Amino acid sequence: MKIIVHRGAEEPGGNCIELVSGKSRILLDYGAPPGATREETILNIPGLYEKSADPVLGIIVSHTHQAHYGGILAKPLLPGVKVFMSEIMEDIVRITAKMQRKAGKFSADIRYFRKNHKFILGRFVITPFLTDHTAAESFAFLVESEGKRVIYTGDFRGHGNKAAAFRQFLAARMGPVDALITEGSQAEIEKGPAEAEIMEQVENNLQRRKGALYVMCQGQDIGLLTSLAILAKNTRRFLVVDGYAALVLERVKTLAAKQGAELKIPGLDTKYLHIIRNAATQRIYQLSEYAETFARMRPKMYGWDWLRDNLDRLIIPVRANSQFWIEEQIDDFKGAAFLYSDWERYDEEEGLTDTLKWFLARGLEKVPAPATGHAYFSAIRKLVENKKPRYIIPVNTEHRDKFTRTFGKRAKVLKNGEEFSPD
Repeated sequence: MKIIVHRGAEEPGGNCIELVSGKSRILLDYGAPPGATREETILNIPGLYEKSADPVLGIIVSHTHQAHYGGILAKPLLPGVKVFMSEIMEDIVRITAKMQRKAGKFSADIRYFRKNHKFILGRFVITPFLTDHTAAESFAFLVESEGKRVIYTGDFRGHGNKAAAFRQFLAARMGPVDALITEGSQAEIEKGPAEAEIMEQVENNLQRRKGALYVMCQGQDIGLLTSLAILAKNTRRFLVVDGYAALVLERVKTLAAKQGAELKIPGLDTKYLHIIRNAATQRIYQLSEYAETFARMRPKMYGWDWLRDNLDRLIIPVRANSQFWIEEQIDDFKGAAFLYSDWERYDEEEGLTDTLKWFLARGLEKVPAPATGHAYFSAIRKLVENKKPRYIIPVNTEHRDKFTRTFGKRAKVLKNGEEFSPD
């Protein structure tokens, strides 16, 4: 089996990893690098856009951040190249594509996978494992072929709301592992607190003070939105989201129920969750396929007068470009605080870094938190100790030297386009 990291070996974001077994070829993720143009996103991989002697059989997407699937939107794939993701992931990608007017059309040939259910693609046997990350749903994969086993982590962590998923991943028996392809976005951070510990500190802070709390939160971060809903309940506040976040929450909850899982996440039946009538909410109204969900959203919608009158009781998650509607409608930041992570890059969602800079410049009380959406290095160590791979291949990181210092010759630091065979 050959491993080729087309992108992500030398930089964070835009992952695209090819596995080759005989004439079978698959890609693990095909992401768009943060801030990249359409032309910069497209990779010239044989069999992806033009016919090749050995075609690309499929692209397996780990999660719904554009740094991992955005390349699929940049240019129509060659017919026959299948894209594998979960049903929830497809729904989120389609919603996101429709919300972003400049985004490419999502017209791929989608095939579903489910956690812990093996599927076969050419000479590869692939098993998806649910992981803990800030996307609505995120997976790692065990890929087997030619008697070799390769693990690809995608983006993961072990300290978020779905930390149990990481423990289950560790508990899964996989046999001898030849290579672990692991993200290392936050590899410089050895260890830090769990998200629940961060929220407990924030709750204690809110109990003693008045004023709106603005929180940096990607629209797909179901875990953080759930934590903020609990925070709102415990502090007798309201969690105010836009139509996009509300739709994501409701769709994830509905699709999970369809699969027999009852998720304890906020939804349209959560009494302390309100929806603000901003541009994102109006965009949902324009999507006819979500008319039924939008109709159920209406009783939860509130206007700007209500929001301004109740600022001191609100928790407001802000995502990319939220500053535009806030700047237009809110001019009173008295007593307000801004919760963000000073460990995060905030580049997984286009425009998020600009939002961060805008809020930092407003003079709000800053509440920097060490919470992170990615694995502390201690979690990577734990994974290596548990799976005992012969080789560790770091991707999506600016800290490759941490891997060589820690794991010595077992760490294979590749260049983009370089081939490696774990023989």
